[in-house]
Amino acid sequence: MLIEMMEFLVRGILLGAIYGLLAFPVSLLFATTDSVDLGVGAYAVLAAAIAMLLGGSFGILLGLCGAVLASLLAGLLSARINAGGRGGARNDPLVVVLATFGFAIILESFVLTFFGKDPMVRQAFETSWQWAGIRINPQAAINVGTALFLMLLLYLWLYRSAWGRDMRACAANALAAALAGIPVRHIALMTYVVGGLLAGIAGVLILYTTGMSYSAGLHLTIAGFGAAALFGLHSPLRGFVGGVVIGTVQALSAGYLPSGWASGMPMLFTLLVLISGRVNVAGVVGGRA
Repeated sequence: MLIEMMEFLVRGILLGAIYGLLAFPVSLLFATTDSVDLGVGAYAVLAAAIAMLLGGSFGILLGLCGAVLASLLAGLLSARINAGGRGGARNDPLVVVLATFGFAIILESFVLTFFGKDPMVRQAFETSWQWAGIRINPQAAINVGTALFLMLLLYLWLYRSAWGRDMRACAANALAAALAGIPVRHIALMTYVVGGLLAGIAGVLILYTTGMSYSAGLHLTIAGFGAAALFGLHSPLRGFVGGVVIGTVQALSAGYLPSGWASGMPMLFTLLVLISGRVNVAGVVGGRA
């Protein structure tokens, strides 16, 4: 019984590492641009589809490169949507949020049209490791290692580089940062690029872990938002911890609760956080209060 619970806990941590990668761009975007990109999950789906296509014919490395490039381009397009939504008569953050949601639907429709509705999955390993009676998939260990390495790089970037300093200045006060000569628009563009990069990597990791469906974008976006909101949308690094928490609860739910509860855990966490008042809903859709 104890070994079984430990196995579910390990699986949850390994799954939560992927959710943490999705939480980082959600909180980073909100902190720097006062808006939420609802296309993060769709970027992951697109990346998984590209990796599935190229990986089978040209190898995993080329598939990974193509997937990340596709998600970067999607992030850039989303940045353009954001910039357009904040200009002219459409200067309404709610329009931006809805526009990114529409863009996510377009991406999922694109994947459905050109890649089909069949589940996408690849397995790089056929055997599992045994440690203290607990089975660990080598791919899951790669997921955690990749996530921790990326979090370390992002920490150094945010707190040990000029770009990170400027980004934190924009998060604190965008107007004051602009008056100080910081290129606020370029910072916002870089934020979307980083978000697309992380979502693309997360999509590839999911493809090689549990598989991906063309319709998984909304679920992944909710998981990322719930993880980011759990410990505060203004703290990108703490959002990674939130992802681990949600992944752990989801894995335990899959093991001990009726079928169907596990997939609803990210949504449940998001609802509980919103009900508790930890997140200002008006701030999410209309800037900080």
